[in-house]
Amino acid sequence: MALKRGMLIVFEGNDRVGKSTQAKKLVEWFKTNGKLAQFVQFPDRSTPIGSLINQYLKGEQKMHDNSIHLLFTANRWEKFDEMNAALRSGQMVIVDRYSYSGVAYTVSKGIADYEWCRGPEKGLLKPDCVIFLSSDIKMLQNRGDFGKEVYETSEFQSSVRDVYMKLMEPNWNVIDANRNIEEIHQDIVKVVEDKLPNLQQEILKLW
Repeated sequence: MALKRGMLIVFEGNDRVGKSTQAKKLVEWFKTNGKLAQFVQFPDRSTPIGSLINQYLKGEQKMHDNSIHLLFTANRWEKFDEMNAALRSGQMVIVDRYSYSGVAYTVSKGIADYEWCRGPEKGLLKPDCVIFLSSDIKMLQNRGDFGKEVYETSEFQSSVRDVYMKLMEPNWNVIDANRNIEEIHQDIVKVVEDKLPNLQQEILKLW
């Protein structure tokens, strides 16, 4: 039986590493090749919950670290039905940041363990493919706007990267992001082309 569902592809990595750029390029690549595809970004700052997260990230609103973790998770749950329906209708869903970011950033603060961080994420859609953009932290510091949000310090980003390394699963693909945009994109396309034919019909859940 021909596969009818879409593929859930998640981009992860440190701040300013180029996730949004590459995710959007992949959406356009799918469309150019006759596939329906949509871009989803977390946090989704357009929702009421996302608005609170935005205020926190910009340093305009202080929150308890556990509270902001749960808000990030709730923001992902807000999109669950929409993403699930899109996948089942055959659309490719390309996501900029997902549950792995939630765990990596909260664990890096040292206020909660992996199990606590994963708990609220259980049951969310499991990605079919995770693209991890890897870059030297010093290079990220030189990119535009680095430092404008609360998590953007070299020390914290180094800690986040260390946690990402521990979260890696078989469906993760590490891409060297210390190159030009087109070279990175071509490597991502190769990964996707390799995985797409082996996509299983069942949509799995996280953790």
